[in-house]
Amino acid sequence: MTQFLHLDHLRYEVHILGPVLFFIPLALVAVFVGLTGMFLLGHVVHILIASLLIAALEACLPLAAGIILSTVAVQDASLELLLTLPVSYRRIVFLRFALILGWTLLVEWGASLALSAFLPWVPVKPLATFQLTWLAPSLWLSGACILLALLLRNQASSGAILGCVWIMQLLFHGFFAQNGWAQPWFLFATLYTPDASFWLTNRLELIATALVLFAAVWWFLRDPERRFFGEDI
Repeated sequence: MTQFLHLDHLRYEVHILGPVLFFIPLALVAVFVGLTGMFLLGHVVHILIASLLIAALEACLPLAAGIILSTVAVQDASLELLLTLPVSYRRIVFLRFALILGWTLLVEWGASLALSAFLPWVPVKPLATFQLTWLAPSLWLSGACILLALLLRNQASSGAILGCVWIMQLLFHGFFAQNGWAQPWFLFATLYTPDASFWLTNRLELIATALVLFAAVWWFLRDPERRFFGEDI
């Protein structure tokens, strides 16, 4: 009976979140599949196609996940009702985070398997290691976007700040790759420096930092009433 209640709860939360949020990662994948097909038909060199697809996995999908999660973090029309339930508010919120993030990671994982099967010249690492290409930035950007959105009480501001960080790392990737203090925060090591000696360390550091960010989000939500003060949604 408990299992059915849990399944009902999951279905309810998916219904509350709405299909659009789950459709966005699939739509992005479809766009890049279409671009890849056009480039293959146009006989574009493989290295450019590989860079496009790695950028999709390492840059575009992770940023989309972060922006979606920041929206979930601060926009909740039923906040007052949720605070009256016997279930911990932050448990409900983290369940929603897990549903969105888990779905996005599943889409990225499926895309990486498809690349390995149909375009084996795209992955620049062994398949198991290649999964860190999308996993590390997805977790980091998600944690950072959620925490900023909660602290600023504004999804647009948090998205703008993380978007600036995202663009700066793309534009000045050489600086982040060449300076030891910046390497732990370098989100796009696979795209620009896949053979660097710090690649694996960079991936693990991003994941470790992401866990710290999610721990900070959990701590912040211990007092959900603060959501009522100065929130801009």
